[in-house]
Amino acid sequence: MLYGKDTESLNYAQISNLPASHFEKLTETHNPVAHKTVIDTVKSSLNKFTEYSIVKEEFGTSHKHKNLFGCLHLKKDNDQNHDYDIVYGLRHSNIMHFSLKCGLGHEVTVCSNLAWMVEAECKGSKHTKNIREVFDDRLNDLSRRLLSKDKELHKKIKRYKSINISYRDADHIIMESIRRGAITKGKCNAVDSEWRRPSYKYDSTGISMFDLFQAYTHVGKGTYFPDNVRKTKLLHQVFDEYPQFSKV
Repeated sequence: MLYGKDTESLNYAQISNLPASHFEKLTETHNPVAHKTVIDTVKSSLNKFTEYSIVKEEFGTSHKHKNLFGCLHLKKDNDQNHDYDIVYGLRHSNIMHFSLKCGLGHEVTVCSNLAWMVEAECKGSKHTKNIREVFDDRLNDLSRRLLSKDKELHKKIKRYKSINISYRDADHIIMESIRRGAITKGKCNAVDSEWRRPSYKYDSTGISMFDLFQAYTHVGKGTYFPDNVRKTKLLHQVFDEYPQFSKV
């Protein structure tokens, strides 16, 4: 399960046909928004501010369909990065578990390993009576800021692929990721095992930082969506700071 064990996977048609109960008012001033409306607004925003096309979409809901999670996979016509997709993520809650947030990440196509570089809140668009007046503009602004970071993300991945590391280097990175909260101690051995004996062959040397990064994301599959966002953002920080913290 992409979004966690308590999340139900749905396609766009199923999202569109959800009963109105998934966006019922909780209070008199609460004005929730149908998930289809959120998805359609996000898609419209992406079409305005990017040359990317949506090549794949995945959605999930939880809490009786009141919480929505989604991933939109993006490609350009002249895209040279055939081994991974840029992914635009979104999460939206009609029961105030979290505000509308969107993020930018990547997914390796051979195995669906997913990681996030950045996530930001769609500020000023709470479920109040004025939400429809500001929602489109706020989301457009957010999409514009997030999509401007695609070159940074490509640069990160290129760097990860270019640096080969030893098992000792990998140990340093794994321990630092535990200290930062990117993984728990309980998953340390699983990450190390996946790094040494990977389940998939990636478009890389097999001993690069990219390969170690994929060990993390492979072990993290099935993590609850918000936790996956938080942990993989921290993981990027650890990898971007290497080798400053290494004793090698």
